[in-house]
Amino acid sequence: MKKTLLIMLIPVLLSACSGSIIEKQGPVCQATAQIGGQTQLVQIYAVRKVAEQTEYKAGYPFNWRWVNKSNFTSSTCK
Repeated sequence: MKKTLLIMLIPVLLSACSGSIIEKQGPVCQATAQIGGQTQLVQIYAVRKVAEQTEYKAGYPFNWRWVNKSNFTSSTCK
């Protein structure tokens, strides 16, 4: 019984290791936002221009979504 369980478990463990590896992206700059009356530092992972407006791909608390630059009070982004 133990041998059968071990034989079935090995392919499952090997298949978990063979999945695609997601490369972790580091922040490119930081921005400051006023959230709930408190100043919070937000990590920015990308910057883009859309229709003459600058957007930041913001980490927590914006959940890695594209956010308009006007939502931040200051930033170190170019």
